[in-house]
Amino acid sequence: MEATKGRILDAANRLFLEGGFRGATTRRIAREAGVNEVTLFRHFASKEELLAAAVEHGAEQGIRQLAVGVLPPEPSDVRGELRRFLLATLQGFIHRRPAIWMAMPEWEDHPALQEPLLRTATHVFRELRSYIKEAQVRGLLRSDLGVTVMTQAIMATVFADGLLRGISPERFPLRPAASVDAYLDILLEGLLPPGKEGTGE
Repeated sequence: MEATKGRILDAANRLFLEGGFRGATTRRIAREAGVNEVTLFRHFASKEELLAAAVEHGAEQGIRQLAVGVLPPEPSDVRGELRRFLLATLQGFIHRRPAIWMAMPEWEDHPALQEPLLRTATHVFRELRSYIKEAQVRGLLRSDLGVTVMTQAIMATVFADGLLRGISPERFPLRPAASVDAYLDILLEGLLPPGKEGTGE
């Protein structure tokens, strides 16, 4: 039963990201998953419910991929820890960029899809915000700047790269890792307290 549901979710997510809400018909999803539509509707009451669950399923996979750059609960090496996290985030964003471009037009027409479509970005924001707040407490980042604004500044830089790199590659001459290093050079110049170099030493 769970294996069948998993196949349906995988197929629905894949077809939604290929063709949007209209292109991902329940008939195509059922065929792709190797089941009939009756079986599909035993698991999901409507197409919108199915696609919301499928996008959520895809977002969970994306969040698991971000685990390679997980931020520690107790910051000590701000530059190194942020570098791992932001590089994993940027690489994940680049990998899923075609899916993001396909999904964006669906947000307004299908409100039920908005939360699952933003799930990975919400996860990144919460993780980063929690880390920055703790780094402020430990005196590793400036305490006179708002934690939300600091989080937004870092996220906006990485998300803009992830979104635009494929459209205007000439504007992104550095590879992702080198880009993250350059962004941190600029960002930490404004976020670190005087005399700090990004480590807890």
